[in-house]
Amino acid sequence: MIDFGRARLRSNPRLRLVPLDLLPEHGQAFEGLGEDADCFGVLVPPEGSAVPVKSVSREAALLFMTLREPACLPRLLASLFGIDAGGRLRPLILDGVFEVEQSESFLSGPAAAGLFGDPHDSTACSRLGRLCDNAIAYAAALPGLTAHEVATRLYLFNAAPPTPALHRRFADDDRLLAFLLEGGDVAARLQSHWRRETPGEGWLMWRSATPPEATLYKLYVSPTLEHLPRVFASAVAAFSKVRCTRFKLGRGVYGVSRPDKLVAYFSSLDGLQRAAELIRESAAGSAAQGVPFTAPIDPEGLLSWGMDPPRFEQVPAWQRYQSWRQWLTGRIAVYVLAAGEAGADAHSFVRRRLELDGVDPLTWNPDLAIWREPLGAELEAA
Repeated sequence: MIDFGRARLRSNPRLRLVPLDLLPEHGQAFEGLGEDADCFGVLVPPEGSAVPVKSVSREAALLFMTLREPACLPRLLASLFGIDAGGRLRPLILDGVFEVEQSESFLSGPAAAGLFGDPHDSTACSRLGRLCDNAIAYAAALPGLTAHEVATRLYLFNAAPPTPALHRRFADDDRLLAFLLEGGDVAARLQSHWRRETPGEGWLMWRSATPPEATLYKLYVSPTLEHLPRVFASAVAAFSKVRCTRFKLGRGVYGVSRPDKLVAYFSSLDGLQRAAELIRESAAGSAAQGVPFTAPIDPEGLLSWGMDPPRFEQVPAWQRYQSWRQWLTGRIAVYVLAAGEAGADAHSFVRRRLELDGVDPLTWNPDLAIWREPLGAELEAA
């Protein structure tokens, strides 16, 4: 491991620091950055790079300007980042913001990954883990795409094909609900325990009749289409017995074809786990589709979970409200592109970098303290 009290660092000479005042006044890429008093501006990569610009805090900008010439600055690092200077610097080095001197060369990005310990075991621990590996390999093979385009393909990975027959079968909400509610008492349970909300774009939504609570944890329920009615009935029964705040179901053919077709929200991880146990017992034998980039609860991938991030400040307005999978696939897309530009192995670099984000790259479990510390200047801004 690197001793940052002795190591010489420098700012990446390929990046250009642009203050907020000199950014274009219009355009989605920078909209909202000025609302955060701690945001200095952005770091712009060289022309032709697929890696997006990065927003930077005032502290990171000060360090970037100070290190235009290589130097060892232990006091400044301690002043800016406190006792965890190494923990704050490692992601900034792997993201290519700063470079560290090793054997008379300066390294950053994937080239510096080996400086921070041995690579993680490469064996996926679950079916969902293998799906994630396949998705990353697929993304790494895509030519000429932006980070946003790669993230979208990662997010949609493992969706079922929406055939013309399915388009006709689920042409409107009434047909979908008839498919789900045929037989059993699920309709009565929905009526007595849940309040149907105005459909959102792409979703049918139900909210608990009890007073709303803040939610952080989300449960993904992912059966194949033919098993959806049975699993939906089991899920509604479970959600009615525990403190589930709300749940949503994908609308139309694209909604029921996506892997994360049924999502429930909870204020506690304990409530999520109890709901998952109930569903697993009553829906035993149901085939799973599986939601990539979520933490599995059962071996088949029928049930998995994640944690939605808080409202981001030091990012553009369009990135502030992200789901767990949007946050995760957005970061993975940037890491895949960075590995590709450096000629490095995408799997190895993604896993090393995700560990610093607080995500276990084999189990895909998030660190429960992942959102307690402020996010660093390494967040991508566009």
